[in-house]
Amino acid sequence: MAASSSAGRPRAARSDWVIYAVLALLFGLYLGINSVVGLRGRPDIAAWKPMVWELSSVIVIFALIPFVVRFEAHFRLDARPRWRIVMAHLGAALIFSALHVAGILLLRKLVYALVGQRYGFDSLAIQGFYELQRDLITYVVILVVIFANREFQVRRTGDLRAAELAAELDQARLKALTAQIEPHFLFNTLNAISNRMHEDVEAADRMISSLGALMRAAYDSDNHVLVPLERELAWLRDYAAMMTERFRGQLSFELKVAPGLEGVEVPRLLLQPLVENALRHGLPAGRGNLTVDVARQGTRLLYTISDNGVGIDDTRIKPGTGLSNVARRLELLFPGAHTFALAPGQPTGTVVTLSFPVA
Repeated sequence: MAASSSAGRPRAARSDWVIYAVLALLFGLYLGINSVVGLRGRPDIAAWKPMVWELSSVIVIFALIPFVVRFEAHFRLDARPRWRIVMAHLGAALIFSALHVAGILLLRKLVYALVGQRYGFDSLAIQGFYELQRDLITYVVILVVIFANREFQVRRTGDLRAAELAAELDQARLKALTAQIEPHFLFNTLNAISNRMHEDVEAADRMISSLGALMRAAYDSDNHVLVPLERELAWLRDYAAMMTERFRGQLSFELKVAPGLEGVEVPRLLLQPLVENALRHGLPAGRGNLTVDVARQGTRLLYTISDNGVGIDDTRIKPGTGLSNVARRLELLFPGAHTFALAPGQPTGTVVTLSFPVA
């Protein structure tokens, strides 16, 4: 695998250089065509000559750009002291212009010689001065592009890192909120087992067995914020088994799940605190019916937890409750894309509904 990766890098580099050369050629042709159009009133100048002039200039400049990039990496525009940077690039600009002039003269003489003509110019000094003015501007433009590209990359890297840190922070918050559920649930469950132990040892033993299955499921997915729905439902069934054992003959629990949803990724430990909240506040004596309905609505998953208990007067989610924990986790996972509401049941009881997007 490493050999394949290292072999892929030279191929990618060669491909980049081919694209670079094609761009240089296309840009030179574009300038050459413009020059031909501009000289269309000069029949004494053959059309191929302006093409050669512009192409030779562009080819030499594009050949020099990689060296300018490497030079700027050693003498960065944002480095100190500034006078040293200015002097370094002033010298580099003069060398850039000298190489440009030498390059275009060589290429033009070569092409002219191939067609049996001689490329002539007034004098090297005049040609050099004429090109120097343009080369200084070209060199500055190249530096500006290099600097702008580097700043863009730095900012983009910073934005990506900031997004990664924000995501990591959200993950840490989510795990902390999920961890708050488990000790609270464990304390209540152990208390329920302790109470049941004095009434029915075998029932308490079954509850301990269910609790063990719950703990294994919890630790199997301990590092995951999202888990398959079937794992979440297995946790809920074990929890419901303990509660129906605790309130034997009094509590009726029903779980309705639409087919084909077992593999859908859902927030871990989201249903259990909702069911626990219904038992604590809606059915405090453990007497009544509790129903959990899981369905899909397009690209969203809908949870509905309903009971026929005492009902509620205040449908606000209060801070410090299991419901507020669920609300905060939903906001972190699906900001602005989820629903979570409490409403009185008909004719009695409470209905909790929540929905969130799923893949």
